[in-house]
Amino acid sequence: MNNINFNKPAVVRYNAKSNRKFTKGKLYEAYFIEYWEGERTSLHVRGNDGTITDFNPLEDFEVISDEGKLLNNYEATVQCITHKYDHFMCCVTFGKEYKAIGRDKNGLLLVMDDSYCCYFYPNDVFKIIDDPYGTLKKTCVYYNFRGGYNFD
Repeated sequence: MNNINFNKPAVVRYNAKSNRKFTKGKLYEAYFIEYWEGERTSLHVRGNDGTITDFNPLEDFEVISDEGKLLNNYEATVQCITHKYDHFMCCVTFGKEYKAIGRDKNGLLLVMDDSYCCYFYPNDVFKIIDDPYGTLKKTCVYYNFRGGYNFD
């Protein structure tokens, strides 16, 4: 199994046109490459205001360093074990298997759902089928929707 240091963010350089979130040429901390429309082309990055946002195009960034090996394509397989989301159009379906790429400190799993994008779901919605790289270990990157990432 490869060792991932979830407490050491990667460093990326923003190479696209400056905006309020990012400045061209500036270095930023990055945490995940996640699925966007079925492809891992989206990056979680701490921006100019210190907030970590998702769905940032990976192509806008250059990886400078990734000592913690966070920017990888590792994934686990999870299976939905509840009918809780059956009535939603794009979520998860009972019995179906999904790709998961991370977990937060509250147990939420970052899963590519039926929308082909990654969203956080409660841990009790899934059973872990396979996790060869330990991407769902309790020590993985912690996410907090109200204030960005928290590292314990």
